[in-house]
Amino acid sequence: MDLSSPTAPHTFAPSTMAAPRCLVVTFNRLVPADQGNARRIMQMVRLYKNQGFEVDLLYHNEEGFDPALSHALAGEFARVTVVRSRAPKHILPGHVCRIVDWYDKGLEAAARDMHRLRGYNVVHVNYVWYSPLLEQFGSDVVKVLDTHDVFGERRAKYTAAGMKPQWFSTTYADEDVALRRADAALAIQKEEAAELAARGHRNILYLPYVEPALRPFQPRGGDRPLTFGYLGSGNDWNILSMAEFLSKMQARGVAFPHPIVVAGGVCRHVRDGSGVIKLGFVQELHTFYDAIDVALNPMVGGTGLKIKTVEPLCYGKPVLTTLPGAQGLTHLWQLPMFDDNHGLVDYMFEHFGRGSGAESVEKLSQMAASTRRALDAEYDGQVDRLARWLASRV
Repeated sequence: MDLSSPTAPHTFAPSTMAAPRCLVVTFNRLVPADQGNARRIMQMVRLYKNQGFEVDLLYHNEEGFDPALSHALAGEFARVTVVRSRAPKHILPGHVCRIVDWYDKGLEAAARDMHRLRGYNVVHVNYVWYSPLLEQFGSDVVKVLDTHDVFGERRAKYTAAGMKPQWFSTTYADEDVALRRADAALAIQKEEAAELAARGHRNILYLPYVEPALRPFQPRGGDRPLTFGYLGSGNDWNILSMAEFLSKMQARGVAFPHPIVVAGGVCRHVRDGSGVIKLGFVQELHTFYDAIDVALNPMVGGTGLKIKTVEPLCYGKPVLTTLPGAQGLTHLWQLPMFDDNHGLVDYMFEHFGRGSGAESVEKLSQMAASTRRALDAEYDGQVDRLARWLASRV
C-alpha cells in the first residue's frame, strides 16, 4: 500500500466524467450522529464526498428505522437500501465472538443488486464482522474496512479492569482473516495501526477522528462561575471512570470550589454530590460545551475511539484527561495528561482550588489551540494519503 508523502490534495470526478460511486455499509443509525461510531462513519462520508464520490448507503437495520430517519438519510446519501438485521450474534463461553456468528448473509443479495444497478468503485464496510461482505465484490472494486477498534482479544481489557466483557471480542486469527479481505483497513488510533502492522498486515492506514472546528478558542467572559464538565454515555467504562474520579474528589476532604457538570447517559449512574450538576441527555452538543470552561475525561481504560477527548477541541474548550483517555493522541497532545485520576484531581485542586482560575484556563486554552492545529495537520496529511491511494485504484 503506497503511503507516500503528500503534496497537493487529490480529488476525483472532473466535470467531464461521471462521479465515482462508493457504497457504505453499516448497522449504525447515522442521523442524528449522537454516538462516536456514527460520527466516525459520517466523517468518512464527508471525506468521500469531498473527494468527488457519490455515496450510497446499505443500512443493516439494528438501531431502528422510521420516517424521520428515512428523510434524514435521503438528504445525506444518493441511494439508501435498508435490510433488517438477522445476524444471530452468538457469544461463546469466555466471551469469544466468531465473525461467522455475527455476519448476516442476508446483506449479500442487497449488496449485489445495488452494485449491479449502480456500479461501485469503492465499497466501505464498518467493523470486522462485516468483512465477509467484501467478497461479494470483484477485484475491480476497491474494498475498505474501517476497523473502529482492535477486536482481537478485546475481552482481556475488560477482565484486567475487573469488568465483565461487553459487545464484540474475537480471536486474533479471526480478526486477521477479516483484515486480509480488505484492500485497506483503517485504524482510528496510531497505536492500533502499529499493533495491526506488527501482526503482519500491510494494508493498514491510520486515519484519526477529527471533527470540524465549530467554536474558536477564546477568553472566557460573562459572570458565569468557572465550570468543569464531563459528557458521556452510560457504558461500563464511563460509569467506572466517573465513579473513581468523583471518589478521588471526595477523598480530598474539602469541597472543590467550582461546579462539575455531568451530561449524557452516564448521569443515571452518578451519585448526587456537592458541586455535581447532572444535566442528563442533551439534545445539542453545543449547549453542553457553551456551559463549561474545561472538559474532563477521567478514563480508567477502554478501547477504540476517544471522542470525549477530541470533541471538546471542536467547541473551543480545553480538556484535562488521564492517559487512557488520550490513547492514540499522546504524540500530538500538548495539554496536561495524568497517569490516573489521582493525578488529575491533584492538578485540579492545585490550579483551581483557590481563586478564579481564569489564568490557568487561559493557559490551557492556548495549549488546546496548539493541540487542535497539530491534530488538523496530521488528519489532513492522512486524508491526502488515502485520497492518493484511492486515486491510484479508482
